[in-house]
Amino acid sequence: MKVFFDKRQSVKGNSSFSPSAGKPVEVLKSWLDLGLPIEIGKVKPISEKGLGLAHDPSYVRGVLGLSRSNGFGNQSKEVAASLHWTSGSLYSAAEYVVKNGGAAASLTSGFHHAGYSHGGGFCTFNGLMVTALVLKELGLVEKVGVLDIDMHYGNGTDDIIRKLELDWVKHWTFGSQRNSDSEEWLKELPKIVESFSDCDVILYQAGADPHILDPLGGVLTTEQMRRRDEIVFKTAKKMGVPIAWNLAGGYQDPLRKVLNLHDNTAIECVKVFETLNSKIKSHEASQEEINKINHKARFKYDWSDFEIEEEVEEEESNFDWGEVDIEPEEVISEPWSDWDYSSDDPSMVNSAIKSWYKKKRKAG
Repeated sequence: MKVFFDKRQSVKGNSSFSPSAGKPVEVLKSWLDLGLPIEIGKVKPISEKGLGLAHDPSYVRGVLGLSRSNGFGNQSKEVAASLHWTSGSLYSAAEYVVKNGGAAASLTSGFHHAGYSHGGGFCTFNGLMVTALVLKELGLVEKVGVLDIDMHYGNGTDDIIRKLELDWVKHWTFGSQRNSDSEEWLKELPKIVESFSDCDVILYQAGADPHILDPLGGVLTTEQMRRRDEIVFKTAKKMGVPIAWNLAGGYQDPLRKVLNLHDNTAIECVKVFETLNSKIKSHEASQEEINKINHKARFKYDWSDFEIEEEVEEEESNFDWGEVDIEPEEVISEPWSDWDYSSDDPSMVNSAIKSWYKKKRKAG
């Protein structure tokens, strides 16, 4: 599985309820520990001009220049420097699948609440819409689909679509369009995905926050989320529509609970598009989740005949491209503090990152 990641998109020590700024490197470590067959793709950073395709240029300048707050509500220099790379990661994954087909992952979160001239909800720039607009600007697509199955309404995505009158972007968001219980919704999901059949690429937000134990979610079990991902990937493959997916939300503590759900999404992607080692198994429901389901049962009264029906309650650094030239310098240098490595060969970059991590893990 092609995975697009650069250490510059991950921020350590950002003070926030959301772990998204520091999550990319933790997800990568988890996938390497699992032994998933991943290949690291080189990220093409998005310039200030590229970000301005989806946002008010004055808002972009303000955030990057630290005169306006980012989506975390601070003016962190480290967060600002990462923003070229977060949108670049999703763009790079989408560009790859548009040209090569299949699926690719972007280790990014924090997009869909960012609107045309504002951030919020841990989202600064809307990498979904930046990706769609750069792809369109470069003539790589005619129609883009945004399948957003994060727990929350993608209000920022809708805001940009309305502001720029983008009739070529199809947007479905779980946060405002899920109108049935979880099992019924899963039955409807294949048709939802099939509605993207005329798109050149699907950008899939595979959020971990719909999980029943998430403090900002609460509607899908671990198994239901696994089935969600299986349905999305199988249907996209059946239609022949390329799909680039990212991590989106997830707020359980400790972070390991969130990583387990992202692991499961990656496992389903590999199952559908490649071959999965039989020794790699999906994470199953924790005892905490089982207890919550069992002990949250309540009585619901049917007042028509006073019958009692028991049911389970589910809780609810700027880069100048000139005229949007998308080819940055083709050299990766010092992607880790103690690893100095440069190469134009993505396979060598992939090998070096894996070797670095194995060395780190053995060292404790």
